[in-house]
This record gives sequence, structure tokens and C-alpha cells, in this order.
Amino acid sequence: MVKNIINSAVFRIFTPIFYGVTMYILILLIFDRVQDLSENFLVIEATLCVVITYLIFELIRLYILQVEKRCSANCSISRRLIIQGGGSLIITVIITSLIISFYFSKLVGFNTFRHELTVFNTIFLITSILYNMVYFSFFYLNRTNESLLDKEAILRQGVEIELHTYKNKINPEFLYDSLETLISLSKKDVGEADKFILKLSEVYRNVLSTKNSDPVKIEDEFKIVNTLINIFNYKLHNNLKFNINDKDAEPFQKVVGGTLVVIIEDIVNRTIVSEIQPLSIDSKVINDFLEISHPIRNKLIQVLAKNTEIDHLKKAYKQYGKAFSISELDGVRIYKVPVLKIED
Repeated sequence: MVKNIINSAVFRIFTPIFYGVTMYILILLIFDRVQDLSENFLVIEATLCVVITYLIFELIRLYILQVEKRCSANCSISRRLIIQGGGSLIITVIITSLIISFYFSKLVGFNTFRHELTVFNTIFLITSILYNMVYFSFFYLNRTNESLLDKEAILRQGVEIELHTYKNKINPEFLYDSLETLISLSKKDVGEADKFILKLSEVYRNVLSTKNSDPVKIEDEFKIVNTLINIFNYKLHNNLKFNINDKDAEPFQKVVGGTLVVIIEDIVNRTIVSEIQPLSIDSKVINDFLEISHPIRNKLIQVLAKNTEIDHLKKAYKQYGKAFSISELDGVRIYKVPVLKIED
């Protein structure tokens, strides 16, 4: 938060000097002509104005600190203005009246100085109002900043919750399909069923191990995707291919764990894959993005359960200040995954 300027050491030391001298010149202009300023300017009176300014500033500052301690956070601003403003004006009148009365009656020897006292009190009452205006300007600035920070914290918390939800989500549809495939394999070929179980366990072991981890390397995502493709191909009769072009990938380039698993599942759920129309999925790193693309061949009834997962994925990347997007161009659907450049 921005420190309130009235508590700044520089403000407290130097402002009363410049302000006090300025007020003294203003008072001289009220009583004399501009031509007489040099003759009537007295160092002792200028010093007196500086002392009054210093005392008013310090006593009002201490009073404000007490108001801040005693006035609760729920205190209405109107009540705060009345308490703080009224107290500041009373302090100003008391300090100004005592010092000016002492100066004119004891040091100068004036018996009547009502007019001078009125002028000094008026000038320094305005000073008190200006001082409080400076305080409240920083007060509202800090309150606005706190409000913005609170909103930012809430948004960040929401994004973190989305990321946590995404990482801890296990797709039941994929599990059910895999179990159905496993049942069929167990009746046909026990050896293949064992291999299928190992591959399936590898995928879920990866999901569980990365659910609370930092972003993972792209090459690790490619490895788990290849295993996932093999699992799908038990049902799709090897008509699903995943082509990797990682020549432009760098070791410290990473993605959110499980990103490619969600994308591949989304593609399979949406797209026709058969012996007549095999599906080839391409991947490559271009300009800080990992692009996953495939020809659009939408199923008549698309399984859109993964839409929720895609939404979670988009929100997960927002935590890192990145934008995950899906676009369609010339019969090709493109998933643009932001690359996170995080060195180990």
C-alpha cells in the first residue's frame, strides 16, 4: 500500500517550513501592500508561522493516528469526517489562539489584536482543512488499491481452484470404455489383456502423479500420449495415429500436466475414426505454442463431455497468464497450447 504522506519524515520536517513562510507572506499581503513586503518581513514572525504550522501538523497527525486506532473498520466515512475534521479544527484554533495571543500580548505588547487573531485563525483553519484533504486523498487511494488487490486475489483463487479441479479430474468415460475393452480382450487374448492393463495403469499413474505437480516437459506429455493412442487403438483397430514433430522443442519448454491427454480424448470423442477414414493427429512447436491439428470429420453425435475438461484447461493456463485456444481453418481443427518456458 502507498504510505500516507502525512507520516513521511520528509513531509513532516520540510513542509511546515515552506508552508509556514508562505502563510506568513500571505498574511503580510492581507495587512500591507506588495511594495511594503520587504520592509515588514520579520524573521521572528516568519519563524512563528513555521512553529504554528509544525505544531498544527504534528498534533493533527497524532490525533488522526488515535482516530484510526479507535474508529473501527465499519465506521462510516461521514462519522469519520466529523470526528477527524472537527477535532482538527479545534486543535488548530487552540494552538493558533494561544501562540498568537502570547506573541502579541507578551512579546509585542499589543492590548488589542482581535483582527490579527481572526486572520491567523482563518488562515490556519484553511491549513487544517487542506491537511485533512491530503490525508483523505491517500486514504481513498489506499482503499481503492486494497479493493483492487482483493478482487485480484479472488480471481486468482478462482483460477487456482479451476487448476486444482482440472488436475484432480479423472475422466469416467475413458475409464468405462477402457474396462469394456479389457473385458473383451480378457476373453480373446489374456496376454494382450495384460499388456492393456499395463498401458492403462501407466496412463492413470501419470494422471495421479501430475495432479499436484508443476508443469511437465513436453517430451513427457508425448510419451504418455503415445501410450494413450495405443489404448485407443485396441478399440479403433490401429486407425489412430499421432505424429510428433519436436525438432523445435527445447528441454525447458513445458505444459500443464495432462494437457495432451485431454486434447486427444476430445479429438477422439468428436471425430470419425475407421478403417475407411483413419485419423492422423499432427503435433509441432511453433512460436511458443504447441499446435495439435487434425482433419475435421465430426461424428453425427459427438461426445461433448470433454467440453468441461477443455474449459478447465483454458482456465488452468490463465493462471500462468497464457491463452489456450481452439480454432478451425480449411477443414482442420487446431489446438494451440501455450508453451511454458520454465527452467529446472
